[in-house]
Amino acid sequence: MSALSAPAAAPAAAPSPAAPYSPLAAGWRAQALAALEDGRVAEAHEWLRQALAEATELEWLNDLAVLSHQLDRAEDADALLRAALAIDPLRADAAENLAALSAAAESAFALRSSQATSSERRHTWRGSRTLGGPDPGMYERAFPGMPRPDIISEHTSRYAYALSLVGGRHVLDLGCGTGYGSEMLSWSAASVRGFDLWRPAPEEHPSWPGVPELSYGHDLCQDPLPHADAAVMFEVIEHLPDAPRALAIAFGAVEEIVGSFPNPVYHGSWMNQYHVNDWSLERFEQELHAAARASGRFAGVELTHHHQALRSPLLQPGRDPESSYWVVHARGVGA
Repeated sequence: MSALSAPAAAPAAAPSPAAPYSPLAAGWRAQALAALEDGRVAEAHEWLRQALAEATELEWLNDLAVLSHQLDRAEDADALLRAALAIDPLRADAAENLAALSAAAESAFALRSSQATSSERRHTWRGSRTLGGPDPGMYERAFPGMPRPDIISEHTSRYAYALSLVGGRHVLDLGCGTGYGSEMLSWSAASVRGFDLWRPAPEEHPSWPGVPELSYGHDLCQDPLPHADAAVMFEVIEHLPDAPRALAIAFGAVEEIVGSFPNPVYHGSWMNQYHVNDWSLERFEQELHAAARASGRFAGVELTHHHQALRSPLLQPGRDPESSYWVVHARGVGA
């Protein structure tokens, strides 16, 4: 690793036979053996340590440790550096390199642990019992694995339609919920940022591979939004206490909105406690026009209509006030 010192440069030379022990080292080794025979182990250890320090090129041990590390032989490098320090505890180069080696190992372990934790969280957050909201009898938001495949099928069809409109563009997913739609949008968009009022508990915080940023605790009726090319607002406008204001804020950040609204005849507040706006299709269109003007950026909107029949995930082109869901692509026009 780069933190380890490189071996000292030396002129190339042919290997030579190992030099015999110096008389001093040999004498200290004899002293060590004598002390050991007398049972003086600590004294024998010290004599032999001094003999090794005299007879061993400790700088070479350090250099060999560096090379071992460069060959990804971290255990060998660790053993060599510890041997050098056992012989001479005051060697600064070996001490520094051993510290660097330990730091590198800790960093690699932390990275592996973080990746494992992240991977585990990606797989376990979906098991939360409250992903859909507090009432299992009436879901507040759609989520992967929900026991109503008809609902998730209807919802994902709208995101699938939006994929054709956001290719290569920067997109806001307003009312992103659990983020499954944000993930879908990332398949064609240049970037996707999700925003939702929901504050998930840490163990149920959604994580998706394609969407790095899901912002929770964001009030669409009052909090500002970053500028982007387009926004999608699926399954959210009917939930907002000040939907006109939320639409105006959105048009202040983007030039077009792809939004959905449920026909209150089938999905109104009379049967869903989370829906607070019971708009007709005409009212939905009027609010889109008014919001574009209120943003101060546009004179109005140009609309393209799609709709979904009751209990059908298929989007049909055209305007149908009697359909179960309306999906409208609103583009700001004029100034």
